[in-house]
Parts: sequence; structure tokens; C-alpha cells
Amino acid sequence: MQQNDEEDKDTDLIATMTNSLAKRLTFRIMAVVVVMMTVITSIVYISVREYMLEEAQQRYMGILFRMHEEFRRRLSDVYVAVKNNVHDIERDIDEPEKMYEHVERIMRLNPTISSSALMFSHDYYPELGEYFVPMGTRDSTGRIEVSRSESIVDYQQAPWYCKGLEADSGAWMGTLFDRHDVSESFRRRLPAMYATPIHDREGKSVAMLCVELSLKSMQRKVIEDIEEINEKFEKGRRYKSYCFVIDSEGTYVIHPDKERMLTELDNRMVAQAMKEKKGKAMIEVDGVPSWIYYRSIKYTDWTIVIVVPKDILFYNGRMLNTLILLVVIIALIAIYLICRRMISKITTPVTVAQAAMERELKIAHDIQMAMLPNLSTLRSALPLRSSKNSQLSTLRSALPLRSSKNSQLPIDLHASLTPARDVGGDLYDYYLRDNRLFFCIGDVSGKGMPAALMMAVMRAMFRSETRRADSATALVETMNRNLSEESTAGYFVTMFVGVLDLITGHLDYCNAGHEAPLMLRNSSIALPVKPNLPVGALPDWVYEGQEAQLQAGDMLFLYTDGLSEAKNPSGQLFGRQQVLQIAASHSDDSAQQLVQTMETEVHRHIAEAPQSDDITLLAIRWNGSMTLTMRASMDEIGQLQPYIERVARQAGIDDKEMKRLRLAVEEAVVNVINYGQATTITLQSTVTDGQLLLTIDDDGVPFDPTADSDTDLSLPPDQRPPGGMGIILLHKMTDGLSYQRTDGHNILTITKYINNV
Repeated sequence: MQQNDEEDKDTDLIATMTNSLAKRLTFRIMAVVVVMMTVITSIVYISVREYMLEEAQQRYMGILFRMHEEFRRRLSDVYVAVKNNVHDIERDIDEPEKMYEHVERIMRLNPTISSSALMFSHDYYPELGEYFVPMGTRDSTGRIEVSRSESIVDYQQAPWYCKGLEADSGAWMGTLFDRHDVSESFRRRLPAMYATPIHDREGKSVAMLCVELSLKSMQRKVIEDIEEINEKFEKGRRYKSYCFVIDSEGTYVIHPDKERMLTELDNRMVAQAMKEKKGKAMIEVDGVPSWIYYRSIKYTDWTIVIVVPKDILFYNGRMLNTLILLVVIIALIAIYLICRRMISKITTPVTVAQAAMERELKIAHDIQMAMLPNLSTLRSALPLRSSKNSQLSTLRSALPLRSSKNSQLPIDLHASLTPARDVGGDLYDYYLRDNRLFFCIGDVSGKGMPAALMMAVMRAMFRSETRRADSATALVETMNRNLSEESTAGYFVTMFVGVLDLITGHLDYCNAGHEAPLMLRNSSIALPVKPNLPVGALPDWVYEGQEAQLQAGDMLFLYTDGLSEAKNPSGQLFGRQQVLQIAASHSDDSAQQLVQTMETEVHRHIAEAPQSDDITLLAIRWNGSMTLTMRASMDEIGQLQPYIERVARQAGIDDKEMKRLRLAVEEAVVNVINYGQATTITLQSTVTDGQLLLTIDDDGVPFDPTADSDTDLSLPPDQRPPGGMGIILLHKMTDGLSYQRTDGHNILTITKYINNV
């Protein structure tokens, strides 16, 4: 009976101790989780907020670009119409009656022109009187009336007329006339006027050819585009975005508020902000803090402006961050309940101690892995673009990128991480953006849970910053600044961060106290590194970046000191020299083969000795790439300039010829987008025998741009066959063109001599 009582007491004591220990362990785990979630949530909050702002800004910049292109296209049609008729008018300059025919033809062949007029100098045709102005107008039904204007003021005294004759060149009227002298009817028509001088047979300027383009249709187009954005992204908001057009004197040419049309800009802050040809600025407009995005229209003194209230840009970011906070709170509650329930099941003091330790590590490991991207299913947020001959597979830690028999990939990449404990402090990551590979490898000082927490934080920082950083140095400095602002109890991280341009092979890198990577070519050498401090050591440390140029086939091999400092049972180190020798003897292997060979050799060295530190390996081989693939959309056209500049720079083409090449390529690609009905366009370049050969491959309808242009320049642009003017430009800006139709694809090859060889 007494024995039973003692057993009952022992059971009660064990239960009491178990409950007490379970509570303490639960609170300890929760403390770690709260700290980790607080740090990561703070980083995510800042990153998401900036990312959403950038995404919204890109949307409005895209709208601005489309509006600019529409303006430029319509103004270009007027410009071409005028230029196409100047020669014919000057040919018939001695026959005044034919001037009516020319005015009428300009109107008939160009439906976008609302009126045209020939304003001759005083008494040029004495028999016809002092003023002779044949004029054509188009009424609301589209009918054209041609007559001699009888209500002409003394236009020869107008500043724009005098300046036009003196300059002996065409110009848009907005740059020449005094808006205070414009009639009210002119204001109601809302025209844009282009004027160019007409010469007699001695080459003297004797008249001005003036044509008007009504901007009312453009005003409707601007309003419709903005209203579509208002409905799609700004529904229910207090303030909405809008667009207006002003000239260089600050006069509203187009504005959604009709009362402001052709009035002066009343916000000097807006005028002050728009000093450049294009850009953005954060100012107050009509009492509302707003971002303005602006772009000047080529050949005119007009500027398109989109005003976006600040509240619109940050709305989605605030909503997403609220959702993240709710998810974190729910996760904390769930983790607390799970941890408490699991630990409370421990029934004896001995198993309590052992199980608590194991469960704590397991929970921490699971949380660490769950809070960060899974290493086995890494995916790039912005994957590299692929083409028929170049495709990138989904990033995977086991075999992220490698070559196969049927595809030549820009890179062959493989990595592995072997922690010494359940949780580790090593890290590696890679991210693809804008045809560049951002990658890093790092080693957190210390061991166990603190190191694991720091590892999670650093990897989250890296992934966050790669979405906007453009250099390895900027990325490292930002992570150092962010880490230094947190209370990290003296922890720091050695890191190597690189940015590899997969088109050119240019490597931008910054080393923060880490092991120097190896450059594998025909042999193996250590990459030169600056003596920078580890991340988190000093908040104000100025990091020095470095550059290197990879050749096709070069491989980078990165590792943590867990490899070089691995010990065998006798305490002998594996050593840097042995790492160098193994890498040199396997420089022709694939990235996966090299990593696996290095793992086999280091574990053979360690033998039965316990692994003292995490071992992380990362191999990257650059195979070389000069390919760009884009959707057949004007939204993608911005990719052409940096691609052509890289291609030209690598081929050794000077700036002047590079610009001519860019104009030719842009013209060819724009023709494909506008007329070819293609879905995908692929550009690929090679250099051979002193020539740069650049092919443009599209899946559109058959079209040979190398054929001689049979374009009738007297026809309006919308009645000409596609590519007419573009063919003339292509022949002029290149050293050779060839075309073939293969497997349903148009393949245009542009030849450019290198340095005019």
C-alpha cells in the first residue's frame, strides 16, 4: 500500500516537472520564433512596400510610353505628308492655279490632316493681288473644300512666319507662334500645326506650307486610356490619376478639365520638376501629394504628364502588408499551440530533457525551412527569356541549370549544402533578373540556433535586395546596413556576392571577408578579392567591388571554410591547396560533377571524424550567350537598346555605328510588331570575319524587308504596304541584309562591318 502511495507521488512529481519544463521550453521556442518572424516580417514589409511601389510606377510609365508613341506616330504622319509634297509644289511654283491641286491632294491623301494652306509672300503673283493663300479645309462630314482664303491677316508680320522663312526649315507651330495672337476659333479646333518653307527656282523662300492636325482625337484617346486605368486599378479611390499635355511656355494643350485648356500651368512646382526630357518627381498637385511622370514629344515643345496620387501607389502595398501581418499572427498562434501540445506529451523527466532538445531543434529546423524558399524547388521570380535554341529549366538546387544535347544554355549551375548539425549557418542563393544571375555564398559566425536565424535573415535580405539592386557592391552595402541596424549580438556573416551578365559574361562581384572563389579555365586560380570586412561587422564600412570578364566555358567554384578546414581523425585540415588541385584537375567537368567530386573527396578525408562545420559548394559555368527573346509587343521594345549596346560593345563597334545599328534593329522589330502578327521575336548575334551578323527571327506572316521599296510616298501612311519607309532606313543604316523564310519563321540577317572594316 505504501509502495503504491510512493509511486503515485513519483507520478505526480513527474507530471508537475513535465508541465513546468514544457512551459519553459514552449516559451523559449516561441521567443526564438517571435524574434525570427519579427526580423523577417520587418524585412518583408519594407521590401514588399518598395516592390509594390516600383510595380505601380512601371505601370504608369508604360502608359506614358504608349501615349508618347501614339503622339509621335500621328505627328510623324503629318511631317511625312508635308515632306512628300514640298518637291511637287516647288516644281509647279510658276503655275499658281496648280497650288489649289496640291493643297487638295494633301488633304485627300492624309485623312488625319484637318486643313492645309500655302501662304505666299506679298505680291509673289502680282496678277493675283497682294495676298495669295490657297487653302483646303475638311468639315465634320469629311468633305474637303479648297478655295482662296479671303480672311487672312498680315501673316508676314507674324513671328512664326518670319522665323520659319529665316530658318529655312520646317517646325511645329507650337515652337514658333505667340499663343496670345491665336484666334478663338483656332483654340476651339485645338490644332497642332506644322509649317515648312517653299522655295522658288532660285532657292529663295517664298511661301510657307502649313498643315493642321486636330488634337481632339488624341484628347479622347488620352482620356480613354486613363479612364481604363482608373476603372481597373483605382476603382473606389478618393483620388484618381489623370493626364495632361503642356507646351514649353507652360500652356495646357490637353487637359481633362476643359476650363484649363490653353491656359497657363498654375503649378510652378510641376514646371520646376520637369527640367529633363523625361523622368518622374514627387510633388504636391492641387493640394494632393502625387507622383508625376513626364516625357517630352520629339520634334515638338510639348510634354506629356501623368499625375498619380501617392495614395494610389501605396494602396496595394498596405493591403498586402496587412495580410502578411495577419498570417504571421495566425502562424504564431498555431506554432504556440502545436509546440505546447507536443511538449506536454512528455511523461518522464529523462525523456522530457532529451525529447525537448530534439523537438526544439526539429521545430526550429522546420520553421527555418518553412519561412524561406525551399532549396529543392528554387524558382526565379523573373526567369531568363528563352529562344528556339536557348531554354532555361526551372531552378533546382539539385541541378538548377545545365546543358543538354538539344539546348545550349548560358550557364551550368550546381550547388550543395551539408550542415554539421540539424540547423546550420551556411547559405547560398541565386536569382535571375534581366538576363543577369545574382548569386551569393555565405557563412554566419557561430553555431546552432542563432546562426540558423542569421542564415534565414541574410538569405531573405539577399532575395529581397536582388529584386532592385544593380550591382554586387550596392547589394552587400544594403545588407550590411540593414543587419547593422538590428541587434545581432555581435554576429557577422562572411559573404561573396556576384552578378553575372549572361549575355556578355561580365562578372561584377564584392567579397565580404569570405573565401576567395576559384576561376577555372585551363587550370585553377583564386579570384582576386579586396580585403572587405564581413557583413554586420561595421555599419559604416565602405565596400569595394571588383569586376572580371569571363570567357565562354569559364567556371566559378565557391565554397565555405567548412570545406578547406574539414579535419580528419588526426586533426589534419583538408586545406585550400588540395581544393585548388582537385578543382584544377576537374576544370572540364560539369558543375554537378565538380561539386560531387569535391564532396566525395572531403568526406573521404573526414572519414570517421565528426563534421565540425557546415560545407557549402557552388559551381557556375558560363557557356556564353548573345540571345534575346521578347514578346511581339511595344511594351517589350525597351529591351532592345541595352541588348544592342552589349552586342556592339562586345563586337568592338564604335558609338556612331552602334547608334545606326540600333536604329535599324528598332525599325525592323517595330515593323514586325506593328504589321507582322508575330507572337515572339528572337535576336541572336555572332561575330565572324570582321562582321557582326545579327539575326531577327519572328513567327509572323511572310514579309521580305530586303526587297526594294515600292512605296508610293504620295499615299497616306495607312494605305502604304508595311515596312515601306522602314526598308529605306534598313538599307541606309546597315552594311548588308538577307532574308529567308524557314519553318514558318521570318529570318532577317543584318550585317554590320566592325569599325567599317
